[in-house]
Amino acid sequence: MTMQIPENAAIGPDDTSSYEDGYTDGELAAITKLPSARAHARAAMADQYDPLYAQGYMDGYLHQIQVTAALAEKGRAA
Repeated sequence: MTMQIPENAAIGPDDTSSYEDGYTDGELAAITKLPSARAHARAAMADQYDPLYAQGYMDGYLHQIQVTAALAEKGRAA
C-alpha cells in the first residue's frame, strides 16, 4: 500500500499549509462535537511531529466552539 501526500503538504518550517490543515481539522472536530479532552489529546500528540498543525488544530477547534456558542446564544435571545 502506498501513501498519497497532498501537494500542499508542509515541506518546511516556513510553510503555513500545515497550520491551515490543522485549523480546518479542528473546526471539523468541533462541528462533530468531539469532546475537548480528546481534541487536546490529539493536538498534544500532533505537537511532537508538527507543531504548526497542532496549533492550527486547537485554534480552529476553539474558534468553532466560540462560533457555535454565539449562534446558540443568539437563538435563545430571539
